[in-house]
Amino acid sequence: MNDELPDFEAELRALRPKAPRGHVTAAIARELDAHAAAKRKRGVIIAWASGLASVAAVMLGVFFVAQQDASGPIRYELVSAEQAPANLDLLAPVELADGSYARPLRLRWNNTTHWADAKNQTHLIDYRPAEQLALIPLETY
Repeated sequence: MNDELPDFEAELRALRPKAPRGHVTAAIARELDAHAAAKRKRGVIIAWASGLASVAAVMLGVFFVAQQDASGPIRYELVSAEQAPANLDLLAPVELADGSYARPLRLRWNNTTHWADAKNQTHLIDYRPAEQLALIPLETY
């Protein structure tokens, strides 16, 4: 068995493939040309699409810059700021888990700021109600 292996390897080395016939090489050449044409066409489409997209982006940028220059930037300035008097509510005492008592306290207030841009005649009113809860411990004797 081992004696046959070198002979077999020599026979394999001696084998040479036959040259393909003319119709095979012509078919391969046609397919390669068709593939190259499709690739070129795809490249042209991508190039045109990216060119049109960049032109559109430039036009949008010019449009927005022109709009910004026409109206000018919005510059709000503080007109007034006020804080309404706080409303204090003392609620009924409650018993806590440890047996002690506490009185709930609720504090409510409103902050309002008024901003305006005189150039564009625009106003912004920021109204912020706020509330805070707390427990005040009660001492009972």
